[in-house]
Amino acid sequence: MYNIGEFILYGNNGVCEVIGTDTLKSSAGSSGPDRQCYILQPLHDRSCRITTPVDNQKVIMRSLISREDTQRLLEDIPNIELLPEQNARQQEAEYQRALRSGDCREWISLIKTLNARIALRKQSGKKVTATDDRYYKAASEKLIEEFSVVLGLDTNHTKELLDKALNPD
Repeated sequence: MYNIGEFILYGNNGVCEVIGTDTLKSSAGSSGPDRQCYILQPLHDRSCRITTPVDNQKVIMRSLISREDTQRLLEDIPNIELLPEQNARQQEAEYQRALRSGDCREWISLIKTLNARIALRKQSGKKVTATDDRYYKAASEKLIEEFSVVLGLDTNHTKELLDKALNPD
């Protein structure tokens, strides 16, 4: 179980703070047990509250990575592989899979892949596709948000750290 005051990753909502727990009573006529729930507050939307069962198996819910793992990932960025090249439909499915994985390494792989695709399109005089732009922003925001909390830095400083690691030149 997570503790009140702890930050966790909760699905597409990103980093959330556990602000409480509650018990959801089983519905009238139901013989099922009451369910223990977390009350979460997304970091990016402090007016929002999410109530989710402690044993929720449908949404990725995990502790944030450690400070040491964050540092290791930043150092290992040059060694992280790009996502495989595929046709447009398969490529977007791969982007979705990486984004929904809840895995920082997958997000970095997605960001590196999109950086390469965007640079290639710009070099050949083409515009960045809306799909590439959307997934790049989503993966970057998730990664920066988690790294910021773990490292205790504001998002601008974390973005600079990530940019340096992605573009060491």
